[in-house]
Amino acid sequence: MSIIRLFEKWLPQIQRSNLEIENLYFMLGLPILILLLAVVLQYSDIDVWWIAHFFDAERGIWLYKTHWLFNDVIHVGGQIFDKLIIALCLIGYVVIHLNKQLRFYRKLMLFFIVATLVGPIVVGIGKNLTHLYTPWDVHLFSGFYPYIRLFDPVAQDAPIGHAFPAGHASGGYCFLSLYFVLLHLKSPYRGLGLILGLALGIIFGLAQQIRGAHFPSHDLVTLVICWYGSLIMYLLFYPHQNALLRLAYNDSEIQSGAIER
Repeated sequence: MSIIRLFEKWLPQIQRSNLEIENLYFMLGLPILILLLAVVLQYSDIDVWWIAHFFDAERGIWLYKTHWLFNDVIHVGGQIFDKLIIALCLIGYVVIHLNKQLRFYRKLMLFFIVATLVGPIVVGIGKNLTHLYTPWDVHLFSGFYPYIRLFDPVAQDAPIGHAFPAGHASGGYCFLSLYFVLLHLKSPYRGLGLILGLALGIIFGLAQQIRGAHFPSHDLVTLVICWYGSLIMYLLFYPHQNALLRLAYNDSEIQSGAIER
């Protein structure tokens, strides 16, 4: 069967999907540009320039490391907030599971829980594998370790950094999953889900940058991980309701002539 014939059969599926093919290109492509920006921030030293604003070189201290707003409210409070939301979601899932009138939303609630957790889990794994360090740990800011960028060589005996990607920012960016929940419901307010996830991630991330715990590039990589995590989970949970996996599922049927319109 010719490529044109295949496209003619795919087109109606794409047009009816929740994720239009143009949106998929955007959703898959923009994060790659954000990753490139993260690399630029590291190798142009913009990362270091920005973080230096919050470090007193003369006294060798971080000006806001223990500040009540950035440490107590946003850092500690943010961790409590995330745990509370997940606990409420788990309770909500049980309630939905037991209530026959709400069982329509059971899968969607499960998706929200999984999609929200997958980003922080991947980030946590990355933190235990990479050798990039927090600003307050590197020589540039009176720390003990060398400043290492993403593609720099690493000594064999170098300890794990436990800093990259940014963990606390993932506790905000993970709520990008709300966008996909509202997208699935065809809500006109799905953009608010996107804004909320971005806003929480930026607030959590900036607080840690100001404290000296992360470089901006760390947060950008976390943003990409959380976005792709939610997107991939949406494609896996609802394969027949979006363009990308509908094409994959139906391709074999089209070629065999099973689908005729």
